[in-house]
Amino acid sequence: MNSACSRNSGNNDANVRVCALSPRPTLMNLSVEFVPVTTSQQIEAVAGLAHEIWYEYYVALIGRAQVDYMVAKFQSSAAVAAQVREGYDYFLIQLDGQIGGYCAVQSEPANRSLFLSKLYLLRDARGRGTGRVCMEFIEQLARRRGLNLLWLTVNKGNPAVKSYERLGFRIAADLVMDIGDGFVMDDYRMEKSLL
Repeated sequence: MNSACSRNSGNNDANVRVCALSPRPTLMNLSVEFVPVTTSQQIEAVAGLAHEIWYEYYVALIGRAQVDYMVAKFQSSAAVAAQVREGYDYFLIQLDGQIGGYCAVQSEPANRSLFLSKLYLLRDARGRGTGRVCMEFIEQLARRRGLNLLWLTVNKGNPAVKSYERLGFRIAADLVMDIGDGFVMDDYRMEKSLL
């Protein structure tokens, strides 16, 4: 895959600027760049994206009170910074130089798996093949790390369940997790083998 972006030397994925072009131009004719989140300004950008995306998309799915709670608890600048310290890798997703969303993953070497914690796109970035390109990047990242299973959690009522199934994920478990303040996450655990 050709890319106009350069790579820094070294093997640490979190310190490498990774670029990719859509391998399927019929899906999307934009260059897509995955920029590692390492600075406080980038963390603030992620939190701002989270606020915008969650209030636009998730209020209809889980209600405003739960969105208020989850954005404050899991998507704030402080929460993102804590996750980065805990070993999560965050990436800003740029489409032709414009920020279109973000994703976060956590390697689990003991299980040979990669947890896709977050993949959120702005409204204008959805439905254009961006999600597929993001998933290809995440799969490549897992393979480079020697991991052979991707997994994620997704709300059972989220239309994205069908998108994940089209991308090769299968429902592995039903999860109901108490997240505090009387809220639960009623999710599926979805998995995709990379073998």
